[in-house]
Amino acid sequence: MKPVRIAAALMTIGLALVMASTVAAQLKSPDDVKTGLGLLMQVSNDFKRQITAKNFARIPREFKEYTESADAVRTAVKDEPAAFKAKVETRLKAAVAAYQKVSDMSSTTPDADKLMAEHAKAVTVMNALFNLFPPELRPDPNAPAGIRGAPKN
Repeated sequence: MKPVRIAAALMTIGLALVMASTVAAQLKSPDDVKTGLGLLMQVSNDFKRQITAKNFARIPREFKEYTESADAVRTAVKDEPAAFKAKVETRLKAAVAAYQKVSDMSSTTPDADKLMAEHAKAVTVMNALFNLFPPELRPDPNAPAGIRGAPKN
């Protein structure tokens, strides 16, 4: 290959890498974003624990906490570019709607298996939100509880 072609190929690759870095990689409040996403994950795990324990009456309260956590994410990205905020808001609304469905079902369908299946769908929607952010800001689903205080049982 000629040196000119090699240089052109390297420049193309370099340019592609620069363009691939998303707005999310340069967030203005990465710590707040990480906290907000962590709260969403923690409350999602709380949903799962309540379903497993068949404590269906507690699930609407978990949904309230989920919406509060969603508001924390909105606040964390409020100063970001409009296009990025719009993507976050679209996926955040979808996640909140998915968890609301689980909450609504908990009072009409007290069936742990059906609720767990719906919860799994909600987690998939929530993960689509997480994918907008760099991996280092995404919560570890296996990390112990503790963002909001003491670990939960």
